[in-house]
Amino acid sequence: MKEDIRRGALLPTITLAVSPLVAGQLKLLCSSNDLKTLAQRLATPGGVNILDGLQRTYILNDLASEGHDFMANQTVHLEIRLEESLNNLIYRIIVLNAGQKPMSMRHQIEVLFSAFKGTLEKEISGLELFVETDGSRRTRPRKYALDRIATAYHAFLLKSPEVEKQNIVAQKISEESVLAQDEDTLGADFMLFRHYLEEFVCLDDEICRVYDGTNTLAPTGTSWFGSDNVMNAFFAAVSDFGSSDERRNRIDKAIDLLRKKLSDASPGDDPLGLEIFQKIVEGLPVRKVNVGFATRKLLNVGFKEFFRDEGESPIAELWEREAE
Repeated sequence: MKEDIRRGALLPTITLAVSPLVAGQLKLLCSSNDLKTLAQRLATPGGVNILDGLQRTYILNDLASEGHDFMANQTVHLEIRLEESLNNLIYRIIVLNAGQKPMSMRHQIEVLFSAFKGTLEKEISGLELFVETDGSRRTRPRKYALDRIATAYHAFLLKSPEVEKQNIVAQKISEESVLAQDEDTLGADFMLFRHYLEEFVCLDDEICRVYDGTNTLAPTGTSWFGSDNVMNAFFAAVSDFGSSDERRNRIDKAIDLLRKKLSDASPGDDPLGLEIFQKIVEGLPVRKVNVGFATRKLLNVGFKEFFRDEGESPIAELWEREAE
């Protein structure tokens, strides 16, 4: 491709997704025909994400850095999606974009959350989403790698902590059921995910306070509750179990009760039974089972049973009961 571009090849459209936070301002610039200011705003880091054409953009940047002189008539058509509505942007990225090229759902969701990063951080107090390639890491509650939040949403949509199934037919069936949804349904699902993300970060505050490393037999809250296994299992359980208003009421009661138990606990206590959980995971026969799969399954089933019981069953007992 690089050599083709050197020789003057025309490229397919490059599509950009603009953060909803700045979409309205950019629309005004478009209507005023102030292209210079528009270009400056689009060049501001964090406001625009590449929806289609990432590889082409990297190659163009490499050629420019190497001092290549592009031909005068060698133009690129740039499509900029200015969607102020969250529902429209979700539908555009996940559904409409899926039919245009062979892009994985996981990548589509990562693009979506890159566009929504500022919106989520603005709406959920204290939330910080970082990109791991920047060298940052989770050091406190409410701080998560952006790709882990995206994967948790993927698990939420698929209702399963296994976002990449080994059975490609089962994977395709699961994803097609998501792609078959209309704009309003996808938008409602996202808002439900956002609601439980806010519940999750509130639990995170207490879990990190209680599991601060004082109890050396249990993992810390920052390492355990921010792990992809726990996050995928939690949000998949919320989505799978919470199929009706009555069931979501059960989930809400369970989360409220869990938050109270955590707030009553002191640093070093073990209200989640993580000592037991750790022993169960360490006791898995590594030669016979996939430890990651078995861990996610235990977490997912444990969370669903906790929701089903409205938080009345001690979660430590559920780890023991559901362990195979």
